[in-house]
Amino acid sequence: MQVTLFILLISLLIAVVIQDFKNKAISWFLIPLLFVGFSIKALLTIEVEEFISYSLINLLLVSINLLGVTILISMKEKKMINILNTHLGLGDVLFFVVLTVVFSPINFVLFYLLSIATTAIIYGGIMWLNAPKEKMLIPLAGAMSIPLISLLFIEQFTTYFQLYEELFLIHE
Repeated sequence: MQVTLFILLISLLIAVVIQDFKNKAISWFLIPLLFVGFSIKALLTIEVEEFISYSLINLLLVSINLLGVTILISMKEKKMINILNTHLGLGDVLFFVVLTVVFSPINFVLFYLLSIATTAIIYGGIMWLNAPKEKMLIPLAGAMSIPLISLLFIEQFTTYFQLYEELFLIHE
C-alpha cells in the first residue's frame, strides 16, 4: 500500500509541476486527490490525534501568513486588497492547504519558508534579468512541488528522514 501511495503522490505532484509551469494553473481535481493521499500517508505513519494537531497548527500558520501578506499589500496599496487572483492564485492557496497535512509543524515551517524563499529568489532574478513588460505569473505550487517530490524520495529510500518527525532538530 505504501509503495502504491508513494507512486500516486509522486505522479500527482509531477502533474502539478507540469501543469503549473505550462499553464500557470493546475486542475482542480489534483488538490483533493493530493489532500486525501497525503492524509492517508500521514495516518499510516502517525496517530489520528497527532495528525489533527499537526494539521491544525500548520493551517493556523498558513492563515496567519496569508493574513499578514494581505495586510502588507493592502497597506502598500492604501486600500484593502484581496490577494487571491491578484498576487496569489487559488491553486497556490489550496496547495498550501494540502501542505498542512504533509509535515509536522517544524518541518512544515522549514519547507514552507525555504521553498517560497527559493522560488522568490529564482523568479526575482528572472524578472530582474528579463524585465518583463507585463505582470509575470509565478508557478508557486509547481515550484513547491519539486522539493516536495525530492523529500518524498528521500523519505521513501532512507531511514533517517520522516516528514512527521523533527529528527534533524530534536535529538532525544
